[in-house]
Amino acid sequence: MHHSAKNILAKIILGLLLGATLLWAKFPEKPITIIVHSKPGSAIDITTRQIANLSRKYCPVPILVENKSGASGVVAMRTVLNRKADGYTVLAATKSFISTILLTKSGITMNDFFFLACMVVDPEALITNRHSKVRTLEDIIRDAKAKHGKQRWLGPLVGGVDHLMAIKTWEILGIKGEWIPYEGGSDALAALMGMQGAVYVGNPVDVLGRPDLMVAVVASPQRLPQFPETPTFIEKGYPLKHEVLWRGYAVRIGTNAEAINYLTELFRKVSRDSAWLKFVHSTAAQPVFYDHPQFTRMVNHDQKEAIKYLEKAGILKVSDKTQKKSYLFSAVILGLIYFGLLLATYFLKREWLTGDTVIAAFLIFLGIFLYRMTLFFPVGKLTSTVGPASIPRLWIYGLWFFNLWLIVSVIKHPQSEKPAKGNVLIPIRLVILMIVYVIVIKFLGYYLSTLLFLIGGAYLLNYRKHGLIAVVAISYILFSYLVFYKILQVPLPKMLWFH
Repeated sequence: MHHSAKNILAKIILGLLLGATLLWAKFPEKPITIIVHSKPGSAIDITTRQIANLSRKYCPVPILVENKSGASGVVAMRTVLNRKADGYTVLAATKSFISTILLTKSGITMNDFFFLACMVVDPEALITNRHSKVRTLEDIIRDAKAKHGKQRWLGPLVGGVDHLMAIKTWEILGIKGEWIPYEGGSDALAALMGMQGAVYVGNPVDVLGRPDLMVAVVASPQRLPQFPETPTFIEKGYPLKHEVLWRGYAVRIGTNAEAINYLTELFRKVSRDSAWLKFVHSTAAQPVFYDHPQFTRMVNHDQKEAIKYLEKAGILKVSDKTQKKSYLFSAVILGLIYFGLLLATYFLKREWLTGDTVIAAFLIFLGIFLYRMTLFFPVGKLTSTVGPASIPRLWIYGLWFFNLWLIVSVIKHPQSEKPAKGNVLIPIRLVILMIVYVIVIKFLGYYLSTLLFLIGGAYLLNYRKHGLIAVVAISYILFSYLVFYKILQVPLPKMLWFH
Protein backbone atom coordinates (compact mmCIF):
# COMPACT_ATOMS: atom_id res chain seq x y z
CA MET A 1 0.00 0.00 0.00
CA HIS A 2 1.26 3.45 -0.87
CA HIS A 3 2.80 5.40 2.04
CA SER A 4 0.38 8.37 1.71
CA ALA A 5 -2.61 6.00 1.58
CA LYS A 6 -1.42 4.42 4.83
CA ASN A 7 -1.23 7.84 6.47
CA ILE A 8 -4.76 8.68 5.37
CA LEU A 9 -6.06 5.35 6.68
CA ALA A 10 -4.26 5.87 9.99
CA LYS A 11 -5.82 9.31 10.39
CA ILE A 12 -9.29 7.90 9.65
CA ILE A 13 -8.85 5.14 12.26
CA LEU A 14 -7.48 7.64 14.78
CA GLY A 15 -10.47 9.93 14.16
CA LEU A 16 -12.92 7.06 14.62
CA LEU A 17 -11.24 6.03 17.86
CA LEU A 18 -11.29 9.60 19.14
CA GLY A 19 -14.97 9.95 18.22
CA ALA A 20 -15.77 6.67 19.96
CA THR A 21 -13.87 7.82 23.05
CA LEU A 22 -15.89 11.03 23.16
CA LEU A 23 -19.11 9.10 22.57
CA TRP A 24 -18.39 6.65 25.38
CA ALA A 25 -17.00 9.26 27.78
CA LYS A 26 -18.62 9.15 31.17
CA PHE A 27 -19.67 12.11 33.35
CA PRO A 28 -17.74 13.80 34.91
CA GLU A 29 -14.70 14.59 32.78
CA LYS A 30 -13.82 17.98 34.27
CA PRO A 31 -14.27 19.89 37.55
CA ILE A 32 -17.81 20.55 38.76
CA THR A 33 -18.60 24.06 40.03
CA ILE A 34 -21.18 24.80 42.71
CA ILE A 35 -22.48 28.39 42.63
CA VAL A 36 -23.17 29.93 46.05
CA HIS A 37 -25.30 33.07 46.30
CA SER A 38 -23.62 34.55 49.39
CA LYS A 39 -20.14 35.59 50.39
CA PRO A 40 -17.63 33.16 51.96
CA GLY A 41 -18.42 32.34 55.58
CA SER A 42 -22.21 32.12 55.30
CA ALA A 43 -24.07 28.97 56.32
CA ILE A 44 -24.69 27.79 52.75
CA ASP A 45 -21.10 28.60 51.78
CA ILE A 46 -19.62 26.61 54.69
CA THR A 47 -22.02 23.73 54.01
CA THR A 48 -21.11 23.66 50.33
CA ARG A 49 -17.38 23.75 50.98
CA GLN A 50 -17.77 20.84 53.40
CA ILE A 51 -19.54 18.86 50.67
CA ALA A 52 -16.82 19.80 48.17
CA ASN A 53 -14.12 18.51 50.53
CA LEU A 54 -15.90 15.26 51.32
CA SER A 55 -16.68 14.64 47.64
CA ARG A 56 -13.01 13.91 47.03
CA LYS A 57 -13.65 10.45 48.47
CA TYR A 58 -16.35 9.68 45.92
CA CYS A 59 -15.71 11.85 42.85
CA PRO A 60 -12.71 11.63 40.45
CA VAL A 61 -12.82 15.35 39.61
CA PRO A 62 -12.57 18.38 41.92
CA ILE A 63 -15.69 20.12 43.21
CA LEU A 64 -15.15 23.89 43.07
CA VAL A 65 -17.12 26.54 44.97
CA GLU A 66 -17.79 29.85 43.26
CA ASN A 67 -19.40 32.74 45.15
CA LYS A 68 -21.77 34.91 43.10
CA SER A 69 -23.43 37.26 45.60
CA GLY A 70 -25.97 39.92 44.77
CA ALA A 71 -29.71 40.60 44.46
CA SER A 72 -30.58 38.09 47.21
CA GLY A 73 -29.64 35.13 45.02
CA VAL A 74 -30.75 36.35 41.59
CA VAL A 75 -27.14 36.77 40.41
CA ALA A 76 -26.30 33.18 41.39
CA MET A 77 -29.44 31.75 39.83
CA ARG A 78 -28.93 33.66 36.60
CA THR A 79 -25.29 32.54 36.49
CA VAL A 80 -26.41 28.90 36.52
CA LEU A 81 -29.12 29.54 33.92
CA ASN A 82 -26.64 31.31 31.62
CA ARG A 83 -24.29 28.32 31.58
CA LYS A 84 -24.72 25.02 29.74
CA ALA A 85 -27.17 22.47 31.12
CA ASP A 86 -24.45 19.83 31.25
CA GLY A 87 -24.27 19.11 34.98
CA TYR A 88 -20.95 20.88 35.47
CA THR A 89 -22.61 23.92 37.09
CA VAL A 90 -24.67 23.26 40.22
CA LEU A 91 -26.70 25.78 42.23
CA ALA A 92 -26.52 25.78 46.02
CA ALA A 93 -30.20 26.49 46.75
CA THR A 94 -31.88 27.67 49.94
CA LYS A 95 -35.49 28.27 50.92
CA SER A 96 -34.85 32.02 50.75
CA PHE A 97 -34.77 31.75 46.94
CA ILE A 98 -38.55 31.34 46.92
CA SER A 99 -39.14 34.81 48.36
CA THR A 100 -36.44 36.26 46.10
CA ILE A 101 -38.14 34.89 42.99
CA LEU A 102 -41.61 36.01 44.09
CA LEU A 103 -40.55 39.54 45.04
CA THR A 104 -37.91 40.50 42.49
CA LYS A 105 -39.91 39.69 39.34
CA SER A 106 -36.57 38.68 37.80
CA GLY A 107 -38.12 36.42 35.19
CA ILE A 108 -36.65 33.40 36.97
CA THR A 109 -38.91 30.69 38.42
CA MET A 110 -38.30 27.65 40.58
CA ASN A 111 -39.34 25.58 37.55
CA ASP A 112 -36.14 26.66 35.79
CA PHE A 113 -34.23 24.24 38.05
CA PHE A 114 -34.07 20.50 38.58
CA PHE A 115 -33.76 19.94 42.33
CA LEU A 116 -31.23 17.17 42.91
CA ALA A 117 -31.03 16.74 46.66
CA CYS A 118 -31.82 18.50 49.91
CA MET A 119 -28.97 17.91 52.36
CA VAL A 120 -29.78 20.00 55.45
CA VAL A 121 -32.89 21.19 57.24
CA ASP A 122 -32.57 23.79 59.97
CA PRO A 123 -35.74 24.09 62.10
CA GLU A 124 -37.17 27.54 62.67
CA ALA A 125 -37.20 28.73 66.27
CA LEU A 126 -38.34 31.62 68.42
CA ILE A 127 -35.39 33.07 70.31
CA THR A 128 -35.65 35.33 73.35
CA ASN A 129 -33.39 37.11 75.82
CA ARG A 130 -33.05 35.02 78.99
CA HIS A 131 -32.78 38.25 81.06
CA SER A 132 -36.09 39.57 79.72
CA LYS A 133 -39.56 39.10 81.20
CA VAL A 134 -40.50 37.44 77.89
CA ARG A 135 -38.66 34.13 77.80
CA THR A 136 -41.01 31.20 77.13
CA LEU A 137 -43.73 30.65 74.55
CA GLU A 138 -46.36 31.37 77.21
CA ASP A 139 -44.59 34.66 77.99
CA ILE A 140 -44.59 35.58 74.30
CA ILE A 141 -48.33 34.96 73.92
CA ARG A 142 -49.19 36.79 77.13
CA ASP A 143 -47.01 39.81 76.28
CA ALA A 144 -48.31 39.99 72.70
CA LYS A 145 -51.93 40.08 73.83
CA ALA A 146 -51.12 42.71 76.46
CA LYS A 147 -49.45 44.91 73.85
CA HIS A 148 -52.31 44.59 71.35
CA GLY A 149 -50.18 43.93 68.27
CA LYS A 150 -47.25 46.16 69.29
CA GLN A 151 -44.90 43.36 70.36
CA ARG A 152 -41.63 43.72 68.43
CA TRP A 153 -40.34 40.71 66.49
CA LEU A 154 -36.84 41.00 65.04
CA GLY A 155 -35.15 39.42 62.06
CA PRO A 156 -33.53 39.99 58.66
CA LEU A 157 -35.36 41.19 55.56
CA VAL A 158 -38.91 42.06 54.68
CA GLY A 159 -40.65 39.09 53.08
CA GLY A 160 -37.81 36.68 53.83
CA VAL A 161 -38.05 33.19 55.31
CA ASP A 162 -38.02 34.36 58.93
CA HIS A 163 -40.57 37.12 58.30
CA LEU A 164 -42.94 34.58 56.74
CA MET A 165 -42.38 32.30 59.73
CA ALA A 166 -43.36 35.17 62.03
CA ILE A 167 -46.57 35.84 60.08
CA LYS A 168 -47.51 32.16 60.14
CA THR A 169 -46.72 31.92 63.85
CA TRP A 170 -48.93 34.92 64.65
CA GLU A 171 -51.76 33.24 62.77
CA ILE A 172 -51.32 29.90 64.55
CA LEU A 173 -50.90 31.43 68.02
CA GLY A 174 -53.76 33.89 67.54
CA ILE A 175 -51.61 36.97 68.23
CA LYS A 176 -50.23 39.95 66.33
CA GLY A 177 -46.84 41.61 66.30
CA GLU A 178 -44.65 44.18 64.55
CA TRP A 179 -41.91 42.91 62.24
CA ILE A 180 -38.71 44.94 62.65
CA PRO A 181 -36.29 44.08 59.81
CA TYR A 182 -32.52 44.52 60.06
CA GLU A 183 -29.71 44.44 57.53
CA GLY A 184 -28.81 40.93 58.61
CA GLY A 185 -29.36 38.32 61.29
CA SER A 186 -26.39 39.44 63.38
CA ASP A 187 -27.78 42.99 63.63
CA ALA A 188 -31.18 41.69 64.71
CA LEU A 189 -29.60 39.39 67.31
CA ALA A 190 -27.60 42.31 68.68
CA ALA A 191 -30.87 44.24 69.01
CA LEU A 192 -32.43 41.33 70.91
CA MET A 193 -29.46 41.22 73.27
CA GLY A 194 -30.04 44.95 73.82
CA MET A 195 -33.71 44.17 74.58
CA GLN A 196 -34.91 46.28 71.66
CA GLY A 197 -37.46 43.61 70.85
CA ALA A 198 -39.14 40.59 72.40
CA VAL A 199 -38.57 37.78 69.87
CA TYR A 200 -36.04 36.92 67.20
CA VAL A 201 -37.10 34.49 64.48
CA GLY A 202 -34.20 32.30 63.36
CA ASN A 203 -32.60 28.93 63.90
CA PRO A 204 -31.21 27.24 67.03
CA VAL A 205 -27.64 27.72 65.83
CA ASP A 206 -28.12 31.47 66.31
CA VAL A 207 -27.83 31.17 70.13
CA LEU A 208 -24.50 29.32 70.06
CA GLY A 209 -21.85 31.62 71.48
CA ARG A 210 -24.53 34.01 72.77
CA PRO A 211 -25.18 33.05 76.41
CA ASP A 212 -27.69 35.88 76.90
CA LEU A 213 -30.05 34.29 74.39
CA MET A 214 -32.21 31.16 74.60
CA VAL A 215 -34.42 29.12 72.30
CA ALA A 216 -37.97 29.51 73.59
CA VAL A 217 -39.59 27.00 71.24
CA VAL A 218 -38.63 25.11 68.11
CA ALA A 219 -40.69 24.06 65.08
CA SER A 220 -39.61 20.43 64.81
CA PRO A 221 -41.43 17.10 65.32
CA GLN A 222 -39.37 16.32 68.43
CA ARG A 223 -36.90 18.04 70.72
CA LEU A 224 -33.44 18.64 69.32
CA PRO A 225 -30.56 16.62 70.83
CA GLN A 226 -28.49 19.81 71.11
CA PHE A 227 -31.34 21.58 72.99
CA PRO A 228 -33.03 18.89 75.10
CA GLU A 229 -34.65 21.46 77.41
CA THR A 230 -36.32 23.39 74.60
CA PRO A 231 -39.96 22.42 73.95
CA THR A 232 -41.50 22.08 70.50
CA PHE A 233 -44.63 23.83 69.21
CA ILE A 234 -46.29 20.41 69.02
CA GLU A 235 -45.77 19.86 72.75
CA LYS A 236 -47.47 23.19 73.40
CA GLY A 237 -50.46 22.26 71.24
CA TYR A 238 -49.65 24.26 68.09
CA PRO A 239 -49.29 22.58 64.64
CA LEU A 240 -45.86 23.90 63.70
CA LYS A 241 -43.48 20.98 63.25
CA HIS A 242 -42.01 21.13 59.75
CA GLU A 243 -41.01 24.79 59.48
CA VAL A 244 -37.42 24.59 58.32
CA LEU A 245 -34.79 26.50 56.41
CA TRP A 246 -33.58 23.92 53.90
CA ARG A 247 -30.32 23.84 51.99
CA GLY A 248 -29.95 21.74 48.88
CA TYR A 249 -28.59 21.57 45.34
CA ALA A 250 -30.06 21.95 41.87
CA VAL A 251 -29.06 22.13 38.23
CA ARG A 252 -30.52 23.92 35.26
CA ILE A 253 -33.58 22.21 33.83
CA GLY A 254 -32.71 20.20 30.72
CA THR A 255 -29.55 18.68 32.20
CA ASN A 256 -28.97 15.19 30.80
CA ALA A 257 -29.99 12.13 32.81
CA GLU A 258 -26.43 10.79 33.14
CA ALA A 259 -25.22 13.94 34.93
CA ILE A 260 -28.35 14.10 37.10
CA ASN A 261 -28.00 10.48 38.19
CA TYR A 262 -24.30 10.87 38.94
CA LEU A 263 -24.75 14.05 40.98
CA THR A 264 -27.70 12.57 42.88
CA GLU A 265 -25.64 9.54 43.87
CA LEU A 266 -22.71 11.77 44.83
CA PHE A 267 -24.89 13.77 47.23
CA ARG A 268 -26.37 10.54 48.56
CA LYS A 269 -22.90 9.19 49.37
CA VAL A 270 -21.87 12.43 51.09
CA SER A 271 -25.11 12.43 53.12
CA ARG A 272 -24.09 9.06 54.66
CA ASP A 273 -20.51 10.07 55.43
CA SER A 274 -19.77 10.11 59.16
CA ALA A 275 -17.74 13.32 58.85
CA TRP A 276 -20.71 14.97 57.17
CA LEU A 277 -23.14 13.85 59.86
CA LYS A 278 -20.81 15.13 62.56
CA PHE A 279 -20.44 18.49 60.79
CA VAL A 280 -24.18 19.08 60.39
CA HIS A 281 -24.98 18.09 63.98
CA SER A 282 -22.33 20.56 65.18
CA THR A 283 -24.37 23.36 63.58
CA ALA A 284 -27.54 22.33 65.50
CA ALA A 285 -29.16 21.45 62.15
CA GLN A 286 -30.40 18.10 60.86
CA PRO A 287 -28.69 16.10 58.09
CA VAL A 288 -31.14 14.68 55.55
CA PHE A 289 -31.22 13.33 52.04
CA TYR A 290 -34.34 14.20 50.08
CA ASP A 291 -34.06 13.08 46.46
CA HIS A 292 -35.62 14.89 43.50
CA PRO A 293 -39.29 13.88 43.98
CA GLN A 294 -39.34 14.58 47.73
CA PHE A 295 -37.26 17.75 47.43
CA THR A 296 -39.46 19.08 44.62
CA ARG A 297 -42.65 18.43 46.59
CA MET A 298 -41.18 20.37 49.51
CA VAL A 299 -40.20 23.29 47.27
CA ASN A 300 -43.67 23.44 45.68
CA HIS A 301 -45.37 23.33 49.09
CA ASP A 302 -43.12 26.08 50.47
CA GLN A 303 -43.76 28.25 47.42
CA LYS A 304 -47.55 28.02 47.88
CA GLU A 305 -47.19 28.95 51.55
CA ALA A 306 -44.85 31.83 50.71
CA ILE A 307 -47.40 33.29 48.28
CA LYS A 308 -50.15 32.93 50.89
CA TYR A 309 -48.27 34.74 53.65
CA LEU A 310 -46.67 37.36 51.40
CA GLU A 311 -50.17 38.29 50.26
CA LYS A 312 -51.42 38.18 53.84
CA ALA A 313 -48.69 40.65 54.83
CA GLY A 314 -49.50 42.89 51.86
CA ILE A 315 -45.98 42.43 50.44
CA LEU A 316 -47.06 40.54 47.34
CA LYS A 317 -49.80 42.82 46.10
CA VAL A 318 -50.74 42.04 42.52
CA SER A 319 -50.41 39.30 39.95
CA ASP A 320 -48.25 39.71 36.85
CA LYS A 321 -51.37 40.06 34.69
CA THR A 322 -52.78 42.83 36.87
CA GLN A 323 -49.38 44.52 36.94
CA LYS A 324 -49.11 44.57 33.13
CA LYS A 325 -52.62 46.04 32.87
CA SER A 326 -51.61 48.69 35.40
CA TYR A 327 -48.51 49.60 33.36
CA LEU A 328 -50.53 49.91 30.15
CA PHE A 329 -53.24 51.98 31.84
CA SER A 330 -50.61 54.33 33.34
CA ALA A 331 -48.89 54.74 29.96
CA VAL A 332 -52.16 55.62 28.22
CA ILE A 333 -53.26 58.12 30.90
CA LEU A 334 -49.87 59.82 31.02
CA GLY A 335 -49.79 59.95 27.21
CA LEU A 336 -53.17 61.66 27.10
CA ILE A 337 -52.14 64.18 29.77
CA TYR A 338 -48.92 64.92 27.87
CA PHE A 339 -50.78 65.37 24.60
CA GLY A 340 -53.35 67.64 26.31
CA LEU A 341 -50.63 69.84 27.80
CA LEU A 342 -48.96 70.20 24.42
CA LEU A 343 -52.24 71.24 22.83
CA ALA A 344 -52.93 73.75 25.62
CA THR A 345 -49.43 75.17 25.24
CA TYR A 346 -49.89 75.47 21.48
CA PHE A 347 -53.09 77.49 21.80
CA LEU A 348 -52.12 79.59 24.85
CA LYS A 349 -48.34 80.05 24.83
CA ARG A 350 -46.91 79.11 21.46
CA GLU A 351 -43.57 80.68 22.25
CA TRP A 352 -43.03 78.02 24.92
CA LEU A 353 -43.53 75.21 22.40
CA THR A 354 -39.99 74.45 21.27
CA GLY A 355 -38.11 71.26 20.61
CA ASP A 356 -36.48 71.60 24.03
CA THR A 357 -39.75 71.84 25.95
CA VAL A 358 -41.40 69.06 23.94
CA ILE A 359 -38.57 66.63 24.67
CA ALA A 360 -38.18 67.79 28.28
CA ALA A 361 -41.90 67.33 28.97
CA PHE A 362 -41.82 63.90 27.32
CA LEU A 363 -38.90 62.80 29.50
CA ILE A 364 -40.65 64.07 32.63
CA PHE A 365 -43.75 62.00 31.83
CA LEU A 366 -41.58 59.02 30.94
CA GLY A 367 -39.95 59.41 34.37
CA ILE A 368 -43.38 59.38 36.02
CA PHE A 369 -44.21 56.14 34.18
CA LEU A 370 -40.91 54.54 35.18
CA TYR A 371 -41.38 55.66 38.79
CA ARG A 372 -44.80 53.98 38.75
CA MET A 373 -43.07 50.76 37.67
CA THR A 374 -40.68 50.94 40.64
CA LEU A 375 -43.66 50.80 43.01
CA PHE A 376 -43.92 47.11 42.11
CA PHE A 377 -40.27 46.46 42.90
CA PRO A 378 -39.64 44.50 46.14
CA VAL A 379 -39.16 46.32 49.43
CA GLY A 380 -35.58 46.91 50.55
CA LYS A 381 -34.12 45.36 53.69
CA LEU A 382 -34.94 48.57 55.55
CA THR A 383 -36.67 51.73 54.42
CA SER A 384 -33.39 53.56 54.91
CA THR A 385 -31.29 51.15 52.88
CA VAL A 386 -30.88 50.55 49.17
CA GLY A 387 -33.51 48.29 47.68
CA PRO A 388 -34.01 47.23 44.03
CA ALA A 389 -36.04 50.42 43.34
CA SER A 390 -33.54 52.85 44.87
CA ILE A 391 -31.05 53.27 42.03
CA PRO A 392 -33.66 53.59 39.22
CA ARG A 393 -35.43 56.21 41.32
CA LEU A 394 -32.21 58.20 41.75
CA TRP A 395 -31.90 58.26 37.96
CA ILE A 396 -35.51 59.40 37.65
CA TYR A 397 -35.00 62.22 40.18
CA GLY A 398 -32.05 63.46 38.16
CA LEU A 399 -34.09 63.25 34.96
CA TRP A 400 -36.89 65.31 36.50
CA PHE A 401 -34.54 67.96 37.87
CA PHE A 402 -32.68 68.49 34.59
CA ASN A 403 -35.78 68.66 32.40
CA LEU A 404 -37.72 70.93 34.78
CA TRP A 405 -34.74 73.26 34.78
CA LEU A 406 -34.77 73.19 30.95
CA ILE A 407 -38.49 74.04 30.79
CA VAL A 408 -38.11 76.90 33.30
CA SER A 409 -35.21 78.29 31.24
CA VAL A 410 -37.33 78.28 28.08
CA ILE A 411 -40.25 79.98 29.90
CA LYS A 412 -37.95 82.70 31.27
CA HIS A 413 -36.42 83.30 27.85
CA PRO A 414 -39.14 82.44 25.32
CA GLN A 415 -38.55 82.63 21.60
CA SER A 416 -40.14 85.72 20.07
CA GLU A 417 -40.91 84.18 16.69
CA LYS A 418 -43.86 81.87 16.12
CA PRO A 419 -43.06 78.23 15.66
CA ALA A 420 -43.06 76.91 12.14
CA LYS A 421 -45.79 74.54 11.07
CA GLY A 422 -43.30 71.66 10.95
CA ASN A 423 -42.24 72.31 14.53
CA VAL A 424 -45.85 72.29 15.70
CA LEU A 425 -46.36 68.83 14.20
CA ILE A 426 -43.29 67.43 15.98
CA PRO A 427 -44.98 66.92 19.38
CA ILE A 428 -47.95 65.21 17.74
CA ARG A 429 -45.62 62.85 15.90
CA LEU A 430 -43.68 62.14 19.08
CA VAL A 431 -46.88 61.34 20.97
CA ILE A 432 -47.93 58.93 18.21
CA LEU A 433 -44.46 57.39 18.28
CA MET A 434 -44.68 56.98 22.06
CA ILE A 435 -48.07 55.24 21.80
CA VAL A 436 -46.69 52.90 19.12
CA TYR A 437 -43.66 52.24 21.33
CA VAL A 438 -45.84 51.24 24.30
CA ILE A 439 -47.82 48.88 22.06
CA VAL A 440 -44.95 47.20 20.22
CA ILE A 441 -42.64 46.77 23.23
CA LYS A 442 -44.73 43.74 24.21
CA PHE A 443 -44.03 42.09 20.85
CA LEU A 444 -40.56 43.36 19.93
CA GLY A 445 -39.15 43.53 23.45
CA TYR A 446 -37.43 46.40 25.21
CA TYR A 447 -34.16 46.41 23.28
CA LEU A 448 -35.42 46.39 19.69
CA SER A 449 -38.44 48.66 20.29
CA THR A 450 -36.30 51.17 22.24
CA LEU A 451 -33.68 51.17 19.49
CA LEU A 452 -36.37 51.90 16.87
CA PHE A 453 -37.94 54.55 19.12
CA LEU A 454 -34.66 56.41 19.63
CA ILE A 455 -33.82 56.38 15.92
CA GLY A 456 -37.37 57.35 14.92
CA GLY A 457 -37.49 60.13 17.50
CA ALA A 458 -34.22 61.60 16.25
CA TYR A 459 -35.48 61.71 12.67
CA LEU A 460 -38.79 63.26 13.76
CA LEU A 461 -36.76 66.05 15.38
CA ASN A 462 -35.17 66.63 11.95
CA TYR A 463 -31.77 65.39 13.12
CA ARG A 464 -29.92 63.91 10.15
CA LYS A 465 -26.47 62.87 11.37
CA HIS A 466 -27.11 59.19 10.66
CA GLY A 467 -23.90 57.80 12.09
CA LEU A 468 -24.22 59.70 15.38
CA ILE A 469 -27.88 58.64 15.71
CA ALA A 470 -26.92 54.98 15.30
CA VAL A 471 -24.01 55.21 17.75
CA VAL A 472 -26.08 56.97 20.44
CA ALA A 473 -29.03 54.58 20.07
CA ILE A 474 -26.89 51.43 20.18
CA SER A 475 -24.81 52.80 23.06
CA TYR A 476 -27.98 53.46 25.07
CA ILE A 477 -29.24 49.91 24.43
CA LEU A 478 -25.90 48.43 25.55
CA PHE A 479 -25.88 50.71 28.57
CA SER A 480 -29.42 49.58 29.51
CA TYR A 481 -28.39 45.95 29.14
CA LEU A 482 -25.30 46.32 31.33
CA VAL A 483 -26.86 48.49 34.06
CA PHE A 484 -30.42 47.19 34.35
CA TYR A 485 -30.01 43.55 33.31
CA LYS A 486 -26.48 42.61 34.32
CA ILE A 487 -25.84 44.85 37.36
CA LEU A 488 -29.28 45.62 38.83
CA GLN A 489 -30.84 42.33 37.62
CA VAL A 490 -33.99 44.18 36.52
CA PRO A 491 -35.77 42.07 33.88
CA LEU A 492 -36.58 44.04 30.74
CA PRO A 493 -39.38 42.87 28.39
CA LYS A 494 -38.26 40.27 25.85
CA MET A 495 -39.66 39.60 22.41
CA LEU A 496 -43.00 37.82 22.70
CA TRP A 497 -41.67 34.99 20.53
CA PHE A 498 -38.73 34.40 22.90
CA HIS A 499 -40.83 33.91 26.06
